[in-house]
Amino acid sequence: MTPLRVFRKTTPLVNAIRLSLLPLAGLSFSAFAAQVDIAPGSLDKALNQYAAHSGITLSVDASLTRGKQSNGLHGDYDVESGLQQLLDGSGLQVKPLGNNSWTLEPAPKEDALTVVGDWLGDARENDVFEHAGARDVIRREDFAKTGATTMREVLNRIPGVSAPENNGTGSHDLAMNFGIRGLNPRLASRSTVLMDGIPVPFAP
Repeated sequence: MTPLRVFRKTTPLVNAIRLSLLPLAGLSFSAFAAQVDIAPGSLDKALNQYAAHSGITLSVDASLTRGKQSNGLHGDYDVESGLQQLLDGSGLQVKPLGNNSWTLEPAPKEDALTVVGDWLGDARENDVFEHAGARDVIRREDFAKTGATTMREVLNRIPGVSAPENNGTGSHDLAMNFGIRGLNPRLASRSTVLMDGIPVPFAP
């Protein structure tokens, strides 16, 4: 008895579809976005849920994730972006190992930036190029050298500044009661007086 052979003839359309799917066979699962819904909570639990959902192999050192929390994940994510979102704020980052495998490692820490400076600087002649206008800086040492005991005595030593006795126009001993040549020779109504960084009011 002659065996029965069945031949299936494929159409050009079927062959075209098969050829178009060939490049996709080489892509890892991480290239595709998927809908994810993971509630906030333990980072360990969130990572386990995500690994099971996305079908990846995730190798994690338990000491890195112990006690840490995750904000959860909601929406469409590919594998890498989803992992990064779950790790947000944890100080960790994801590292691909290939073959749809991933691991976690500490994220590099940014160097701490400490800014130290003195905006006033020293009252030197060349400082006017950085700070426009005339200015004088009176420091603690100047009080000791001149023997001044009040702010009025110090102000009266600055050229172009006069600080007469209080005439009762302000709520503070110096408020509106000193003059600066070029602004207001008698009362400093156009100047701002600060005491310990706080503006001194012009009137009670």
